[in-house]
Amino acid sequence: MDILLSGLRQTLRALRRSPGFTLGCILLLSVGIGASTALFSVVEGVLLRPLPYPDSERLVELSQLGVKGQTMRFSDPNFEDVQAQSRTVASLAQVSGPASVAVTGSDEPTFAALSWVSRGFFPAFGVPSVQGRLFAVDEQQEGGAPAVVVSHGFWTRYLGARPLPMDRTLTFEGRAYTVVGVMPESFDYPAGTQLWIPRELERRLPSRTAHNWRVVGRLADGVNLEAARAELTGIARELVALHGQETNMRDVAVVSLREKLVGPVRPTLYMLLGAAAFLLLVAGANVTNLLLARAASRGRELAVHVALGAGPGALVRRFIAESLVLSLAGGALGALFATWSVHALLALEPGHLPRVAEVEVNATALLFALGLSLVLAVGLGWVTALRSGRQSPWATLTQAGRTQTGGGSADQARRALVVGQLALALVLLVGAALLGRSMMGLLSLDPGYRTEDVAVLSVVLPPVKDKDSPQAKDNVRLQEELLSRLGALPGVSAVGAVNVFPLEGSSGGDGTFLVLNRPDEVKDFDDFGRLAREPERTGSAEYRVASEGYFHAMDIPLVRGRLFDGNDTMESPHVAVISESLAKARWPDEEPLGKLIQFGNMDGDLRAFTIVGVVADVREKGLDEAPKPTFYGCSRQRARAFSRFHVAVHGSIGSSALVSAARPVLRELAPELPSRLSTMEGLLTGSLASRRFSLLLLGAFGAVALLLSVAGLGAVVSYAVAQRTREFGIRFALGATAQDVLRLVLRQAVVLAGLGVVLGVVAALGLGQVLSGLVYGVSTADPLVIVGVAVLLLGVALLASWLPARRASRVDPMTVLRSEA
Repeated sequence: MDILLSGLRQTLRALRRSPGFTLGCILLLSVGIGASTALFSVVEGVLLRPLPYPDSERLVELSQLGVKGQTMRFSDPNFEDVQAQSRTVASLAQVSGPASVAVTGSDEPTFAALSWVSRGFFPAFGVPSVQGRLFAVDEQQEGGAPAVVVSHGFWTRYLGARPLPMDRTLTFEGRAYTVVGVMPESFDYPAGTQLWIPRELERRLPSRTAHNWRVVGRLADGVNLEAARAELTGIARELVALHGQETNMRDVAVVSLREKLVGPVRPTLYMLLGAAAFLLLVAGANVTNLLLARAASRGRELAVHVALGAGPGALVRRFIAESLVLSLAGGALGALFATWSVHALLALEPGHLPRVAEVEVNATALLFALGLSLVLAVGLGWVTALRSGRQSPWATLTQAGRTQTGGGSADQARRALVVGQLALALVLLVGAALLGRSMMGLLSLDPGYRTEDVAVLSVVLPPVKDKDSPQAKDNVRLQEELLSRLGALPGVSAVGAVNVFPLEGSSGGDGTFLVLNRPDEVKDFDDFGRLAREPERTGSAEYRVASEGYFHAMDIPLVRGRLFDGNDTMESPHVAVISESLAKARWPDEEPLGKLIQFGNMDGDLRAFTIVGVVADVREKGLDEAPKPTFYGCSRQRARAFSRFHVAVHGSIGSSALVSAARPVLRELAPELPSRLSTMEGLLTGSLASRRFSLLLLGAFGAVALLLSVAGLGAVVSYAVAQRTREFGIRFALGATAQDVLRLVLRQAVVLAGLGVVLGVVAALGLGQVLSGLVYGVSTADPLVIVGVAVLLLGVALLASWLPARRASRVDPMTVLRSEA
């Protein structure tokens, strides 16, 4: 212990004598350790930590597999058969949602995320309520008493955290629900759900091709995934043999629930963790360079110690002690940097990261930072001691009065480290450039609709159960009154509404429609099912319901025919507009105008549509998704499918002013209805948030790595110039010009940078496999990007080398030779 404390005091004294060196090393290490610890915290919280449920590794999710292996949700009959026959998966439950619903009866009207769950759901997770109870048996049956379990966040914010039972019901989807329980704060499945209601309250659908339900369950004791898959495959084959074409389920996929939740983000998180590791390597390489340079400048001191009897072990201990102090200080500062970085990271994260509430710099992350610090301490100290110990003390002492010319093994090691740094920086910058070019490509795409000067007002009307009910007429009147008042606002040029808005995030329905020969060909759903078995009579499309002004407000061009107008009333024949892609897919060699379509399976209304117009395609789901064949019904005629709608308000006064003008109109017209206001620019920005987040992170890593690697190159060149001062003086004495020496130094820098670029290009081509799922419209081996980044890196490297090269070109030969005499 005395030896250890004595060595530590000696190390601290030595580091205090070089404050610039000490501070530089600590800052470099803190950047690398902090970035790695921050990303490790995210990876540990999202990917590595078990789900917060008892025996969570036994939780699984089931999906149907179709004829071509495509994944589908379960139908009611298939679920019931699997539930009855399976012995390997217990507590099987149907789940759907979350879907946004308008809720009244809470402390304030709001939109909330609702999920439907069947009776096995809460037993599968094994998590009790923290207030009240879970669903009773008589509440989990058709016609049962409407009951709702709420999330801890909803209970706190909208119910005042009042104890249960409370004299309060929540009204949504046209029904009043009694609040019976509150789930713990950690319970979050499906992610973001605020309200859970019994699935059994909804009507069972007898079709085996109606794919509406996710299925979760818990593996039975002693059963693994392979055994469950084998059993469920056998059950699926029996169902196919029994029901034939009535079911399109050919197999059942079984995956762990954790894999289902976090699997999609695993490549991105590992890519970012790899970027942080690259940054740590760059920082470590720079510190190694500094330590080697410092050891070289202390060559005579170390030689004296060796000459006086200090063995190799003593030198190793001395260098490791020095590295340990630097690494632990860098690790402590890095832990603080990691805590700040995680907070910033979560603030910038667009909301697509699962389990984000569980991410924190906890004890595991701090141990990770400590481990990194210790590994770096040993590695840096060992490398420095190994390199420094190779020089003979006698040779060092005899050369003490002369300036060395460089070229030793330590110099070669420093150059190799700089080459590696530059290669790593190029890899990160290429990744950021690919993401940036992909983003620019997406923004340059024509989405098919207006993206500026549009305010979006989202409204939920009371639901319509019957197409001929008074509520249906009231909804139509309210919709038309709202559109009329918004259209009369100053500066407004067009107003229209649609039930599913582009980029808004809600998922619209898609389904199979029938092509009819006459309007009354389908009288009931038995007729619909019979005709749906004839492929030549069917088609598939996204189902939308829009008002007559929607296409003008969003600037969606009319290709041929007409749009909806005032003559399309509730009593007149129902009309439809279809997208260009639907026209080409279903009627490639025919004129679609005048065709009769039956789409009653989407809203329960069996009245036929007549196609009256064709409009241009739009990218609804996202700019990176191709337009899908789309069907538009008239909102005035299909009130049942138009309880939830979005109003587009276009004007010349800017989207923010339009939002401000639209807000009081709805408050005056229907103050009890929940609503939400946004802008088209905001929706567009939100749709690209995930890509922008990845670009920001990778770009930040690349920029820091570039600065660190260029600083390392400049340090190596500066050190080489200092070591070769005598050589430059002799060259000048023999007639060399300043330009000759300048070119000599820059040429050596260019060689190092060139080697780094070559290695980086090879590594960047390998990075393309990781980025392939994150870029759109850009090859991951795009030569323009790779060449551009390589030229940038070479240019910055030359700039970093210019100052030391310039200093070398101004060496006074007389001063140098006189000092050598």
